[in-house]
Amino acid sequence: MSRTDTFYSLGLMPALMGLGHLAPSIGAIQTATGSYQFPGRLLGLIGTISAVVDSVDTYKDIPLSSRPSKWIWKIWVYGLWAIVLACTVLSGMPTAIDIYRFLPLGLLWGVPCIPRFSTSKSLILAKPKTLLIEAKSLVVALCMASVCAEASMAFYCRQAESQCSDRNLRRRSFYLAVLYEFFRETSCDVRDIAEDAKEGLKTLPVRLGKQNTMLLMTVVGLVLDSILTQSIAFTASGIIVRSPQLAHAILRMGLTMTAYWQILKYPRDNYWAWGCMSLFGLVPVLFAQAALHS
Repeated sequence: MSRTDTFYSLGLMPALMGLGHLAPSIGAIQTATGSYQFPGRLLGLIGTISAVVDSVDTYKDIPLSSRPSKWIWKIWVYGLWAIVLACTVLSGMPTAIDIYRFLPLGLLWGVPCIPRFSTSKSLILAKPKTLLIEAKSLVVALCMASVCAEASMAFYCRQAESQCSDRNLRRRSFYLAVLYEFFRETSCDVRDIAEDAKEGLKTLPVRLGKQNTMLLMTVVGLVLDSILTQSIAFTASGIIVRSPQLAHAILRMGLTMTAYWQILKYPRDNYWAWGCMSLFGLVPVLFAQAALHS
C-alpha cells in the first residue's frame, strides 16, 4: 500500500464517513424540532467519533510494513480524540452517554476478543463482526442510528425550551435512520464479498450474492419506507394509499438503489467513488425524515 493509499484509507475516507453520518442526525433534529438546526458541539462529537472508529478499525487491517510512521498516526488519532473530548464537555454527560455506549463495540469490532470454541473444540478468540453472520450490517445500522438519530433527538428533547414532536414521530424517524444505515452498510458488504468470504464472514451478500441482495434491499426498503412515512397506512377501515407520498417513496428508493448500484461498479481502491459514497450515501434519509411532517 502506497503512502497515498494510506492517507486516503486512514485519513480522508474516515473523515468523509464521519461527515456523511451527520445526515441522519440533521434529519432527526428536523423531525424533533420542526426545523433544520446545526449544533456544532453535537454534530462535531458524532462526526468525529465516527471517524475515529473507522480510522482505528482500518488501521488494524493494514500490514505493519504499510502503516504510516507512529508519530503521524498519533498526531492524527490524538487530534481526533481531542476534538471528541472538547465536544463531549460542551455537549454534556447525558449526550455523551447516549453516544459512547456503543463505542466499545466499534473499537473492538475487528479485534479478536470474544472467546469461542472452534470445530476442533479448542478455545479461540473471535472478532465481534464474525459472530454476527447475516445480522452484521443490521447491528451496525442499529448502533449508528442510535448514535446519530436517537442521540440527536434526545439532545434537543432534554432542553426545557425545546418543543419536541410526539414520540411516535421520533420513533419513525429513528427507524428510517436504521433503514438507510442498513442500506449503506449492506452495500459496503456487497463490495467486500470476496474479502469477507475469504475471511469466513457469512454476511448477507455472501449468502445471497450481489444481485439478490440489491433486490432484497429495494423491495424491503420500499415497503418499510412507505409504511414509516405513512405513504401506505393501515387503519381499522382498511389500507390508505397516499399517492403523492408513495410516488416520492418510490422515487427516493429508486434513486438510492441506482446510486448504490453505480458505485458498486468501482473497486474499493477507487477513492473518488467510495469517497462520494461515504459523504453522500446517507443523504436520502434526510428526504425520508422530512416526509414525516407531511
